[in-house]
Amino acid sequence: MRTLRRIITTGVTMGIATAVALTTGVAGAGAATAAVRPLPDNSYGLSSYYGPRCMPIKGASTYHLGQDMSAKKGTKIKSVAPGTVIKAGSAPGFGQVVVVRSNANGGKVFAVYGHVIDGDKYVKTGKYVKRGQHIADVGSSGTSTAPHLHLEIWKRAYKGSGSTTDPLPWMKNHGASLTAGAAWAYKRVVPTSCTYYTTTRVNLRSGPGTGYRVLKTVNVNRKLTAKPGAGSGVWRKVTYSGTTGWMHSSYVSPGLTSLGTRYVTVNGLRLRSTPSTSGKVLDSLNRGKAVKKIWDSSNGWVKVYVNGKQGFVATKYLSSKKP
Repeated sequence: MRTLRRIITTGVTMGIATAVALTTGVAGAGAATAAVRPLPDNSYGLSSYYGPRCMPIKGASTYHLGQDMSAKKGTKIKSVAPGTVIKAGSAPGFGQVVVVRSNANGGKVFAVYGHVIDGDKYVKTGKYVKRGQHIADVGSSGTSTAPHLHLEIWKRAYKGSGSTTDPLPWMKNHGASLTAGAAWAYKRVVPTSCTYYTTTRVNLRSGPGTGYRVLKTVNVNRKLTAKPGAGSGVWRKVTYSGTTGWMHSSYVSPGLTSLGTRYVTVNGLRLRSTPSTSGKVLDSLNRGKAVKKIWDSSNGWVKVYVNGKQGFVATKYLSSKKP
């Protein structure tokens, strides 16, 4: 790959200043330098982008503060800029994380490397790291679906009074385009709506907190809709059966929750769209077929998930033991 280091020709500092005096107390700041990509070229793909999104798994955020770089577990992670480690180890959501404070254009910048295997294996809090130094390995710790590096860029401060910025343009402006080094990239699309399901019987409230009144009590595996990014902290703004309110993120999931596996005891059991023999036939299930129970039984019918479909079958033709 062609070297992407930015050459300063105008006298204006466009790269990330090493600012050794600010980060280590050593007198004398170094010259301005460009950033480097945190993963080797062609070793990663660009997956989840910065901005509003649908929760990929239960407990995940609805507004993504970083750029995900899917890569093989154990891939070496390099510091994008020189600076001081302000955190290395466990962190809520991230599992394991490394945070490095640098200096850019006269202001503090914080690079966050999330979901790593072991945050303090190679670096320790308070230690200075060089640009391109090996600081961690790609993992899938914390709230994660697969091995990847979650890269965040914060300005002024890490959390609190600080603010995040999209890593893609920030890295490109500092001479290290993540797109140029990627082996592949998903198309950047923000969905118009999100579909979730309740994970248990839960209250839908008028506001983001247990102090707000209950609008409805919703049973398990009921369908919810939401706008990408709709949420506040650990609360999610969702709509159920025409009523919009708030649910705690622990009880909201993009997937169905299994209430147990059941087995079909006859051949030709019809999966229907409604709990009635007049319901539309969605599928025909044979003896021994495993189904995922997603609603409690009622009036001789139970809702199940099988072959990628949701539907109702007669309870009497199911068994907890495989025939």
